[in-house]
Amino acid sequence: MEFENFTWKEAEEYIKKKRAIILPIGSVEEHGYHLPLSTDSSIALAIAKELSRRTGIAYLPLICYSVCVSTARYKGTITVKFESFLNYLKDILESIEQNGFEKVYIISGHLGSSHVAAIREACKRVNLRCYFLDMTKIKIDDIIESKPMHACEAETSLMLYFYENKVRKSKVVDEEFTKPKYLVSSLEKTDSGVFGKPSKASIEKGKKIFERMVSEFERVIKGEIE
Repeated sequence: MEFENFTWKEAEEYIKKKRAIILPIGSVEEHGYHLPLSTDSSIALAIAKELSRRTGIAYLPLICYSVCVSTARYKGTITVKFESFLNYLKDILESIEQNGFEKVYIISGHLGSSHVAAIREACKRVNLRCYFLDMTKIKIDDIIESKPMHACEAETSLMLYFYENKVRKSKVVDEEFTKPKYLVSSLEKTDSGVFGKPSKASIEKGKKIFERMVSEFERVIKGEIE
């Protein structure tokens, strides 16, 4: 159910019956030579739609701009400041609460450390019960052959499963970056913008990853997992 397609009276009726809503967050960010700038948004929206279908919980319009620190060097990445995103998300969460909602389930396709920190901080500043459906918490090492990073095997597999026609298969390259143990600044950069091994991706892997994520998050929404 797309919340934005309700009338205000339909929204009112929905809130009377269900006090929960799903909020997807994406990004406009480079994902190598082979994936579109909309990759994070596509993944978040696909998960939100399927969760809505399975649970009957409506989902809000996608927030498509995020905090993109390490990828800001690449053309096409549109980033916002940490404080700007934090305050913007906090305003949205406060408005969700003022509408009468009690719970919000946040699913973010973009998982940069600064971005995630802003999400968590915004959630701490509101009275709303916020759940962050963090994809990094889902165990998928039995499905993929390489470490999940960026524009990697996992993300490419998901995009092949969702939108195979958007993946430039002939432009896939593998590049890895080993971050120094004590480095905290964002100096990492590869030629392609890929961090990982997208060449190992497949539609079958994407389907398995998607099903595992959605199944886990569905249990959270149904109260089976805190």
